[in-house]
Amino acid sequence: MKPVLLLLVAIPAFGCGTALAQTAKNEHGIPDAPTLLTNVPTSTTGTLLKKRLRWTSSIPLNKTYEQLSPEQKAEFRALYQSLPDEDEPPFPVQGMKPLFSAIQKGQEVMQARGQLDFVTTVGPDGKATHVDSLGGVTGVNARTMSEYVASVLMMAKYKPGVCSGNPCTMQFPFKLKL
Repeated sequence: MKPVLLLLVAIPAFGCGTALAQTAKNEHGIPDAPTLLTNVPTSTTGTLLKKRLRWTSSIPLNKTYEQLSPEQKAEFRALYQSLPDEDEPPFPVQGMKPLFSAIQKGQEVMQARGQLDFVTTVGPDGKATHVDSLGGVTGVNARTMSEYVASVLMMAKYKPGVCSGNPCTMQFPFKLKL
């Protein structure tokens, strides 16, 4: 009896470094679930490309409150229901850029969606004492993203609010569309 050489050939699921997506499709030819390692739009997710967060406010990221123009200060002050002309709201000491950059990095990882809507209570010493989320963040990582943003806002140093010429406790509103 002659020895028989048996060759087993495995067909890999990967070809040239890309995954071959195998998912069930509905009657319209759209995959029923997101596919691994692909950018196939689905009926529930749309495209799977990550969206980079952008700053859309006319308040510049790189300016402190003192450096803002009168128009920009008026836009920011409009976030407050009633703020006497002689009073000033709290504002990040280094401007909005450090807050936005940190939140942008978190968003790149978490990919939450919605509107960030937070209010930070800033004491007369310029330190955040409390952060409230007013909701609006959605998606699988919504809670984690909200906690992350709250921690970014808590760690920031602020120019305190000014009430009747004296530093005072006041809230700092932060809104950003994800």
